[in-house]
Amino acid sequence: MRFHHLKRSLATLGVSVLLLPVLAGRTSAAVPGSAHDAASMSVTAFAGWAGAEKTDFLAIASYCDSHYHTKVTYQQASGDYNTELATRVQGGSAPDVGFLSVPATIKPYVAGGSLQPLTFLNMGKLRSQYSPFWINLGTVSGKLYAVYMKADVKSLVWYSPKKFQQGRYEIPATWDQLIALSQKMVKAGKHPWAFGASSGWTLTDFLENVYLQSAGPQMYDKWVAHTIPWTDPSIKHAFQLMNQIIGNDSMIAGGRTRSLGQLWDAGAKQMVTDPQAEFFQEATFVGAGLRGDLPNDVEGTDYSAFPFPRIGNWSTTPVEVGPNGVVMFHDTPGARALVTCLTDPNALAQWAQRGGFISPNNATTMNSYPDALTRSFANLLIKAGKAGLVRGDASDLMPASLGSDYEFTALQKWFKNPSSIDAVLQDLETHAKRAYAQGH
Repeated sequence: MRFHHLKRSLATLGVSVLLLPVLAGRTSAAVPGSAHDAASMSVTAFAGWAGAEKTDFLAIASYCDSHYHTKVTYQQASGDYNTELATRVQGGSAPDVGFLSVPATIKPYVAGGSLQPLTFLNMGKLRSQYSPFWINLGTVSGKLYAVYMKADVKSLVWYSPKKFQQGRYEIPATWDQLIALSQKMVKAGKHPWAFGASSGWTLTDFLENVYLQSAGPQMYDKWVAHTIPWTDPSIKHAFQLMNQIIGNDSMIAGGRTRSLGQLWDAGAKQMVTDPQAEFFQEATFVGAGLRGDLPNDVEGTDYSAFPFPRIGNWSTTPVEVGPNGVVMFHDTPGARALVTCLTDPNALAQWAQRGGFISPNNATTMNSYPDALTRSFANLLIKAGKAGLVRGDASDLMPASLGSDYEFTALQKWFKNPSSIDAVLQDLETHAKRAYAQGH
């Protein structure tokens, strides 16, 4: 469920609708998995997964039906998922279970009394299977309201092994090596970096990776909380690092106009098909996109990915993630059973083995993943979690009017004119003050 496509809708919708409690809420103290009649174990699950991703989720739902005695009815959003979910909550027709990838949306639903705390889950077991990052992410005012079943690992750079072999290039392990290799490619007549900057969140993802590595997790948290301003020297330094790529016209495949005019998937495809392009920075979902867009190309030969090169001396690569969490609107036996099932590594393996899926549950076995590349992504996430180096997408964690709206526009303006760092940062700080004061 790539809800990052829908982030801008959160800002335009606003949060007032989310503050209304569910009018038709139901509660039950029943224990999931115990004997219930079929009706009591029925559960509606509302999500935005379509096509192959819907089929993948239904594989998990089938496992839950068989092993947790649920009767899952999948309800697919017909358009903008976040808008439809908020409208259903406001109208008193909330689903039993929903899926929220943007952590900032959880708190307004909690404040309105719409979400039910997941007090029935075994916290000891959860803490043994999930890194503290995931538990903290779903916790509001000391209570757990969301558990995370899927993670988009965003700290990756996609490339073509075939083109790398032709150019006799080596995978860069550090930022300095990445810049040196990019410059070498430029001297050879290439324009190595493909972008899909019409999807503004691709630029925020790039910035977040650079800032997490260059400033560290603690400063990253301060940035998200706005306890440091956008004009802080550490943020300017991240922009300056990015300018080593974005500030050089020769680095940009197809030029700035093309980059700003194409969506993320077109940028990823360009990295494979354009002889001059070599790199595309984005998440694990790029692989699934390329499999669909370029069915005759082969993962591992025509495209692959390596960890975002390190800036600084980290014990392992810091990882930015796009989380996909499950929340409960109605406390029923069926809802409890489904939520519990979605923390079961064997259930999550049903999607993992189909590809395009990384589980945040450390108990999901490596042999659940279909290939070495996906296993490497999962290992990257586990290592970063153990080292305390996992952080959520910063723009997701910021007030929606900033992180899910204006920041996209500001970074697109900067991409068009990368000499304007100070002006862009001051502009973002002005909007940030307003967004944090208003709380959305």
